[in-house]
Amino acid sequence: MRILVLAVVLFVIIHFVRIDLMSGTIPIAAFANQAHQSVQCDETETFSIAIASVTGDTIESLFALYPDPTKSFVDRLNDFYKLNPHLQLQDIVGGEKVLLPLYRIDANNCLDSKK
Repeated sequence: MRILVLAVVLFVIIHFVRIDLMSGTIPIAAFANQAHQSVQCDETETFSIAIASVTGDTIESLFALYPDPTKSFVDRLNDFYKLNPHLQLQDIVGGEKVLLPLYRIDANNCLDSKK
């Protein structure tokens, strides 16, 4: 009889611990602590500027107008095609409005994380 009661008590304890670990207070507390400390100073915001292209412009020449040494060419190209999906399969035509991605470091997040 003692073994049966002990088995039921262990089963109940293990069940409650498993439920608490999966969806209880422990993951919520760990997530809140992690989210509070995960602010980094190198987070950038993407903005765009509209320009009118000239005949003979290429993506490289447009990127040369507004250089950004912090981002790689591939990252800038991905953001360029997100802003201009119609240019993926065609060349840039003169007189066409094109959106160029611009980046800046968000200084407010850096200051908030040091408090």
